[in-house]
Amino acid sequence: MRIQSETDLKNQVKEYLTIMGIFNYPLMQGLWSYRGLPDRVAHIRGKVHYIEIKKPSGFLSVHQEAFKQQCEADGIDYHVVRSVDDVQSLLENRA
Repeated sequence: MRIQSETDLKNQVKEYLTIMGIFNYPLMQGLWSYRGLPDRVAHIRGKVHYIEIKKPSGFLSVHQEAFKQQCEADGIDYHVVRSVDDVQSLLENRA
């Protein structure tokens, strides 16, 4: 049994959000980007949600944790998802 890569999971999350009609896009990481940015942004029922995608065994880096805490302090939705089921639950809980 092949272990699912984080890249596979990112693609599945993107496809699922798109199929569900949710506008979403990646945040590109690079030399000049802000450290700790999440993987995707989704617009769900008039709100912006930051989505960090991790394998079940994955963890947030120090910079990702700091970004998450800043979002929480500012009242901005930030989610760590580890499966498409997590995304499905996110959408159901935002109904």
